[in-house]
Amino acid sequence: MKKISLAILVAFTLNSCQTTDADQVVAIDKKFSISLPSYLSKSTDLNPDASLEYQNMVKEFYVIVIEDSKEEMKKSLEENQLTGQYSNDINGYANLLMQGFEQKIKISHKDPLVDTVVNNMPAKHLRISGKVDGIDAYYSVAFVEGKNTYYQVMAWTTAAKEKQYSERMTKIIHSLKEL
Repeated sequence: MKKISLAILVAFTLNSCQTTDADQVVAIDKKFSISLPSYLSKSTDLNPDASLEYQNMVKEFYVIVIEDSKEEMKKSLEENQLTGQYSNDINGYANLLMQGFEQKIKISHKDPLVDTVVNNMPAKHLRISGKVDGIDAYYSVAFVEGKNTYYQVMAWTTAAKEKQYSERMTKIIHSLKEL
């Protein structure tokens, strides 16, 4: 009887540890949706500005989406006298945010910003490796221009898991849809 109980316990444990690549579509306030792996769970402590935060701490995989109103972006550029430095479009938005990002991470490798399209929306995408708080990390970041909103979609993991999650991160970024 003990052998059967042990076998059932082992089988249950192994089954619960299996990963699935099934997706879940998450919609935020009827503004946008994004397709995420079902092994990610909702979080609230990744970034205070994010309208979407999902993570799996065991897998060391994280995704956030930050929304910025185009009108607020324009106003911010004007109020901070940055209109000569940054254009009021997806290029200016991406460059402004990348400058801030580069101040927070010790970059070891950064791809150039690449023009792309995410569900008929203009976007910029890049990948970055670097050290944050003593941890070697890998980021896949996209800046997407919606109708009235700019979206910053960021997925990250440890540098050691870059190959494991890189394609998945790109798939997540390209699943963003305005509703």
